[in-house]
Amino acid sequence: MDEALTQWDAYLCPVAMTSAFTHRERGTAIQVDNRSVPYSMASGAYVVPFNLTGHPAVVIPIGKTQNGLPIGMQIVGKRWQEMELLAIAQDIDQVVGGFQRPSEY
Repeated sequence: MDEALTQWDAYLCPVAMTSAFTHRERGTAIQVDNRSVPYSMASGAYVVPFNLTGHPAVVIPIGKTQNGLPIGMQIVGKRWQEMELLAIAQDIDQVVGGFQRPSEY
């Protein structure tokens, strides 16, 4: 992973298999592309690899669904360069706009 990141400042990745979903009982399956996906897989499988490698990651909102639920982006940086990663996240946040809570919440 370290070698793969040498030519890049950060990776921009999805946070989950889907955008944010409505509140529900933890463990309830999530519908993704008309398929029932286990809750833990749909909501967190894309963050696990970086937890295992020790690479810092930050998640920021980058938009909303048609229903007004947030869409997130995971930004993954180089190990031991957390401050650089946070600066990248701040720059991207300025481009996509600040987070606004959905009106229903």
